[in-house]
Amino acid sequence: MTITQLRYLVALDKHKSFAKAANECFVAQPTLSLQIQKLEQEIGIELFDRKKNPVVTTTYGKEVVEQAKAVLREASKIETLAQKKSSEPLGTMSVGIIPTVASYLLPLLFPALKKAAPRLQVHYSELPTSEIIKKLGEESLDLGVLATPLHQKNLIELPLYYEEFLVYFPRTYKGKTKDLDWSDLNDEDMILLSEDHCFRTQTLRVCGKAVTSHFECASLDTVKKIVDSNGGVTLLPELALEKEMIGKVGRFQAPEPVREVSLVYKTGFFKQHLLKAMQTAILGSIPEDFQSKKGRKLIGAV
Repeated sequence: MTITQLRYLVALDKHKSFAKAANECFVAQPTLSLQIQKLEQEIGIELFDRKKNPVVTTTYGKEVVEQAKAVLREASKIETLAQKKSSEPLGTMSVGIIPTVASYLLPLLFPALKKAAPRLQVHYSELPTSEIIKKLGEESLDLGVLATPLHQKNLIELPLYYEEFLVYFPRTYKGKTKDLDWSDLNDEDMILLSEDHCFRTQTLRVCGKAVTSHFECASLDTVKKIVDSNGGVTLLPELALEKEMIGKVGRFQAPEPVREVSLVYKTGFFKQHLLKAMQTAILGSIPEDFQSKKGRKLIGAV
């Protein structure tokens, strides 16, 4: 029994497909299939029902998979112990980031982390909150960058920064733009993100009432383009503010509504040196005035 065989086992249980599992493990499908077969022969019991499509993990196989995950976790700790001795961050890390953060943070973070930790290998995935929470629980992601608080018992949140909710107007807008109350925008159509975005939930909470919308979009880029075409108004996170947008945004009255963005990881996460490297790189990429809540009103993500 080898560590490699256990990795193949866990990948096959995850994907229920030899082809997809082989692709994740960067090996040919026959290689993965042969190693799973050898593992079954050594154990003396069938771990997968290959007659079904997709492949089904047997009852005994599920127990073996859970033990294999535990062994792989412990094996990764040995690698991490050696990496901690290095003068610079080493190793691999998988990070899930929600789309309304990724679009604006990654262009700042990527070069900063590359400069600070050139030998650190990071795989970024842009995913909705629910998917990141699921993958953190399964340990298929190391870290998440999410709007918080999430109120998940098995997850630890490390707040990074706070950004205001800004109102984004079309150029034809002639109304009030400072010290806004939501009632100042009652006559405006609201453009919203689709339901899988936590930013939509936060937008509705800032509004303080039910909002009807003619448009529900998959990305903030689409939302902005609709507003630019005089389709209505929307809320944007402050980090999305660009120079050419300055005359088209409004701010709410104090206490200004903000969202909290945090690094999130599962209880027992072992790669603390990599967590620290990521935290330092993000904070170094964000303006200092974003790093304090300053008595503003926190709008929850869930």
